[in-house]
Parts: sequence; C-alpha cells; structure tokens
Amino acid sequence: MDTVPNAARTTEWRVIAPMLVIVLFVMCGMGMVIPVLSLYAQSFGVGPALIGLIITVFGVARLFVNLPAGILADRYGRRALLWGGPLVLGGASVAAALAEDFAVLLFWRFVQGVGSGLYMTGAMVAIADLGDSRSRGRRMGAYQTALLTGASIGPLLGGLLAERWGYTAPFWGFAAVSGLAALFAFLAIPETRRSADADTRPPERGGVGDLLRQRGYAPVLLVTFGVFFTRTAAQWQLIPLVAAHRFGMAPDAIGLALALSAGVTLVTTPLAGWLADRLPRRGLIVASAASVAVALGLIAACPTVPLFWGALTLLGLALGLGGPASSAFAAGCAPAGRLGPTLGLLRTAGDVGFVAGPLVAGFAVAVSGTAFGGGEAAGLFVNAALMAIAAAAFAAGTHRLSPPPKETIA
Repeated sequence: MDTVPNAARTTEWRVIAPMLVIVLFVMCGMGMVIPVLSLYAQSFGVGPALIGLIITVFGVARLFVNLPAGILADRYGRRALLWGGPLVLGGASVAAALAEDFAVLLFWRFVQGVGSGLYMTGAMVAIADLGDSRSRGRRMGAYQTALLTGASIGPLLGGLLAERWGYTAPFWGFAAVSGLAALFAFLAIPETRRSADADTRPPERGGVGDLLRQRGYAPVLLVTFGVFFTRTAAQWQLIPLVAAHRFGMAPDAIGLALALSAGVTLVTTPLAGWLADRLPRRGLIVASAASVAVALGLIAACPTVPLFWGALTLLGLALGLGGPASSAFAAGCAPAGRLGPTLGLLRTAGDVGFVAGPLVAGFAVAVSGTAFGGGEAAGLFVNAALMAIAAAAFAAGTHRLSPPPKETIA
C-alpha cells in the first residue's frame, strides 16, 4: 500500500509534469528529422553506405555519452543536463541545417547524439529521484509514454515541414522545439538530486564492475540490450522487408502495420507502469521478454496476413509491458549515491543493442540465404533467440532475489 502523503505526491507531480512536457518536446524534435535523414544525406551526393552513417553515428555518440552523463548527474546534479542537453541538440540542429557538405552534417549528427545522451540520461535519473520505490513504476511509465508520444508525433510534423519547405526544414523545427525545451527546463525544473537517497545511506564508490555485481543488475542490462536490438533490427529493418517480400504490402500498408505495433506499445505503457508498482517486477520483465521472443518467432514463420497483424499486436503489447518495470527494477539496484551511473549504464546497454541490431540482422540475412524461410525470417529467429535467452537469463539471475535496498517490489 502506498503511504506517501498526498501533499508529497502533489509536489512530486508538479516537478514530473513539466519534465514530461520537455521529454515530449525533445522526442518530437528527434522524430521530425527521421523522414528526411536519408534523403538529406543523399542530397550531398553520397552512396548508400555513407547514408547509413547518418543514422548510426547518432547512436554511437549516445553510446559513449550515457555513462559519463550519469556520473555527471550524480556529481553536479540533474538540472544542468535537463537544460544543457536540449541546448546542445538545438545548436547542432541549426548547424546541421546549414551544413554545406556531408562530413559537416555527419559531425553535427554526432553532436546531436551527444545532446540526446546528456538529456535522456538526466531525465531518467531525475524521474527516478522523485517519490519512492513504490511509485517508481508509474513514474517510469509516464516518462516512457511521453517519450513514445513525442516520437510518434515528430515524424508526421517533420514530413509536413519537409513537404512545404524542403529537407532542412525539419532540422529547423528540431532546433525550435529543443530551444523551447531548454528554456522551459531552465525556468521550470528544480534540482532533484537532494531527494535521490532519502534513506541516508552513505554514498558508495566504485566502477562499472561494482555496478555489475549488484543483485539482478546485469540480467536487466541484457534484457534492455535485447529490447533496443529488437527496435532497430526487427521493427525498423526486418519486419518491413517481411511485409513487402512475403505479403506484397505497399509502403502505406507497411507504415500502418508498424504504426499499429507502436500504438499498442504506447497504449500499454501507462498500464504497465501501474502494474509495475503492484505486481512483482521480476515477473513482468520475464513475461515481457518471453512474449517478445514469441511474437518475433510468429512474425518470422507466419504464412498469412491476419497472423502477421496479430503477431505485430503481440509484439507491441510485449514491448510496452516490460519497459517501466525494467527501468524501475534497474533503479532499485543502484548503490547509494550512484543512481546516475546505474541508469546511464542501463541506457548504454540499450544503445549497444540499438547500434548492433541492424549489423547483426544484416549479417543474418546475408548468410542465411533461403534457410528458415528466407533471409528476413532467419534474422527474426536470431532476434527471437536473443530475447528468449535474455528472459531465461533474467529469470535465472534473479531467482530467489530478495528486494534490493529501497525496493518494496522487485
């Protein structure tokens, strides 16, 4: 039962609400450029291999920034990251819009990734600071819902801007919303670090190895890696190919199929946050990862369009179910005074999966030929196996795990 006083909860949500608005703004800006990234890169006269770098370099930058951002959040506070990250994103977006050659554009996309890593890590840590562990699932669910909403709105707005004013227009839109987010964060968001370790435990020191030895932490990193891997390998790369090659779907139908899966995730996430505060988080995470594996296997093998749509719905449901529970579980594993690095490393694991997904999927497609029902199917089976392993590893690694410090549910 939640014993947090009503006044404390009201104060907590007065801080969380503006943070959610900022998350929505930033993710909307990131989504704006997605429809034109490849086309804008192509306008500089480069080939397909270099065009792919415009997407990869963003994830690589975040990969290297997440953990240092978490350390900075613990050392200097969360607030600077909450307004500094969007400020970097806005400045880099202006520079990308003004780029005169591809190398310059690539550099500023890397800087955008740096800004994204600073902000997203700071925001996750700040959300985890507020309240106590009994409401952490709901707060993470709200955070991820704002993130998904912004990511859903952004591509639509970006496409409209590009249609009206050209390929650089979404970058100017990205700069505008990032600037507003930075200003709003500077004016409206207080420092949250003071409430991060209300149990008065003295801060602990140590490196990444010490974090990995925390109970249950390494297994949840593997699950997070698998989820982000699924996002880029299955959802962005392989599922559209299956839809086109096996079922002859046109681009509009493929877009609708992906929107269905994303929409189910968006609708499920708030409920999943509520469940993560009322049911064992361990069970939710295992069920989510295992269900993702089942959904991917069904997509790889399904012979009919109705089954394909049903498997996509299951995939969206499974991904939404586990997100808040995984973030809340990882935050509960944090040693005293090290919430920032704990969540920064969680985001790093996700971004490793984000970058590795397309590479591994592409290799699986290339070497499989017609085995397992075609190259795309083989790649999906590899992805499904990864999620099944992650589910089993998490279940085994957290077996008989008593609730870690500061957690009443784990």
